[in-house]
Amino acid sequence: MTATPRLAARALSLGYDDRTVVDALDLDVLDGRVTAIVGANACGKSTLLRGLARLLRPSAGEVLLDGTPILDRASREVARVLGLLPQTPVAPDGITVADLVSRGRHPHQGWFRSWSADDETAVAAALAATDTVELVDRPLHALSGGQRQRVWIAMALAQETDLLLLDEPTTYLDISHQVDLLRLLRTLNRATGRTIVTVLHDLNLACRYSDHLVVMAGGRVLAEGPPAEVVTAAVVEEAFGLPCVVVPDPVAGTPMIVPAGD
Repeated sequence: MTATPRLAARALSLGYDDRTVVDALDLDVLDGRVTAIVGANACGKSTLLRGLARLLRPSAGEVLLDGTPILDRASREVARVLGLLPQTPVAPDGITVADLVSRGRHPHQGWFRSWSADDETAVAAALAATDTVELVDRPLHALSGGQRQRVWIAMALAQETDLLLLDEPTTYLDISHQVDLLRLLRTLNRATGRTIVTVLHDLNLACRYSDHLVVMAGGRVLAEGPPAEVVTAAVVEEAFGLPCVVVPDPVAGTPMIVPAGD
């Protein structure tokens, strides 16, 4: 018997006002794996992630967390299990890096629990993992776009949730830091068993650093599975409108998309 996934969507429809963006979608997030959601602009990737994280109420269907509707769970309870880095996070004016990353520990606080050694350790580990230790005393607004993105990721890591959702986490990062980040996420997954779901634009990087690929088109799942089984020239052309050739990555052996033509 197949185990029930910790996070799943069932006939899930999401949208804004009267516009449906995700339409009757079913998805099981594979426990303990790195899943990448890919697809063309406006296909519903970020909207799906918002729905999975309980930031967007479904117009139909539901999201299940540990087998129960996520909307029935208390916010703090969900935040102890599921962390989200949105596409455009917002922070208070003048906040320092140290203060922002420390906010990742808020779900673990309570009326009778103050800052602890465990909190300190989690924050220090998140800063070290994202190479932001030297930025702790600086205000967030004074950082470059790439530095700010790494600090936001540090906050998400400090939350220490079993499920971590990241919406386009490589935004503002140069190619070297993109690779560093995706290696970090894969290392965290392998070391801790943490389930990671990330929306990515770079299909080649998604193939290299994910265990499971979800290809979206028109608000639905077009194809899903291991990258080597999912990524074909036909799927890429249908999802992205890009004629291409799919060849093995010369380093990783994963699928690599080469645009066809001049």
